[in-house]
Amino acid sequence: MTGNPYISYKKTHVETADKGTLLLMLYDGAVRFLVEGKKQMEEGNYSEAFRALGRSDRIVKELIASLDVEKGGELAANLFRLYEFVLWKIFLAERERKTSHIDEALHIIEELRAAWKEAVGRQKKAVKKEVSPKPEKGKEQVSVSVVG
Repeated sequence: MTGNPYISYKKTHVETADKGTLLLMLYDGAVRFLVEGKKQMEEGNYSEAFRALGRSDRIVKELIASLDVEKGGELAANLFRLYEFVLWKIFLAERERKTSHIDEALHIIEELRAAWKEAVGRQKKAVKKEVSPKPEKGKEQVSVSVVG
């Protein structure tokens, strides 16, 4: 069965991603659909705006579901409250048809995404340092490039 290679790639990417990368993908999706919802609302396309905002709403609910309150303690509780606020702003944007609510939700999600991206980057650097072999004292490292 021949399918869309892009969809196959995205499916594989999601299925093989670590938790940190998956959370970044969720944040990216939330941002994308909030931006789309705002654009559609500004253009008066309310059904499309509500569709995009509904998708961002589901993503934020998935972010809530990913929280581990027992292990995360106060941080997880604070994230929960922020996500609840974002959901409230999405609801108000739909009810009042005001993009200012979307702007507030978008600002929070973008800030959280930036912080998470930094944390994931630091973790990957730390893991890379642990995994990369250190040369023994007195022995030099040789790098070889193959040009074909």
